[in-house]
Amino acid sequence: MSIFESPETTHNALKNVGYLTTPENSTVVYLAANLNRPLLLEGPAGAGKTQLALSISMAERLRFIRLQCYSGITDKQAIGDYNRALQEMFVLLQAKNQTHTWDEIRQTISGRDFFSAGPLLEALESPERVVLLVDELDKVDYAFEALLLELLSVWEMSIPGMGTIRATQPPFTVITSNNERTLGFALRRRSFYMEIGHPSAVLEAEIVARKTPSLPPELHAFIAGLGEALRAYTLEKPPSISEMTDIAMALYQLGKTTILPEDTEMLLPLFGKTMKDRNKLMVKDNLKSIVAKARLNAEELIGISKDDAGEAAA
Repeated sequence: MSIFESPETTHNALKNVGYLTTPENSTVVYLAANLNRPLLLEGPAGAGKTQLALSISMAERLRFIRLQCYSGITDKQAIGDYNRALQEMFVLLQAKNQTHTWDEIRQTISGRDFFSAGPLLEALESPERVVLLVDELDKVDYAFEALLLELLSVWEMSIPGMGTIRATQPPFTVITSNNERTLGFALRRRSFYMEIGHPSAVLEAEIVARKTPSLPPELHAFIAGLGEALRAYTLEKPPSISEMTDIAMALYQLGKTTILPEDTEMLLPLFGKTMKDRNKLMVKDNLKSIVAKARLNAEELIGISKDDAGEAAA
């Protein structure tokens, strides 16, 4: 059965592969899948945007194709390009054999057999539906962004020399942005939009618990409280979910379920990932204040868990 049978099915399937989100977000995923609309995900790095695309791929058992955007990328990396070496070899062989006219040779080497597909063309030509991730589109300029508009509008792409390539099965397309620049309205019109922020402390505690099931619950609560406290401190590089999981495992490795005042300098490299953040955390015992706030957050989480357990028992 497809995970896109209903919003509830989508939500439960994502949860089963370890991706915890809200029912509202799961409903948007369900609608995008059934209406063949791209998902545009915006939010801070490390909040789970890429992981959502991977989780959809795992839950629905679809092949995963990724186009990683970066400054300087061109249509050749995204769509593909002719294999010049193969073309030249073919021309030399035909020149030696003299069995084809030049017009026939030119037509042959302009065909699909001599074209090496990039991620976008690979996704269009796939006989089965795939998950296509266009990752960090905000790293490229508007000219490259415009390349995607034809694909996202009618699920086809025009390639010089080969004509129009239409999708066999429209890919489930996920576009991510870390908000380094504002994406164009033309792209937004074609997409369903989701803002993916860092999770609440309650949700992060559950995420970390799923990733580190052998760790004690009090450590999960402290890590979620620490993540909330660090992100509220306006760091240049706020910690991602995966980094908080790393901190949890590091504390467990040291035999700790919290951070004591004497531990802060030793553990600073786990929190401060830039010189600016490192210096900011060390000024006037800022990190110690954050840890104190983390303990308060953790106590609130433990209280919420006890209340939920009591209601469930009743």
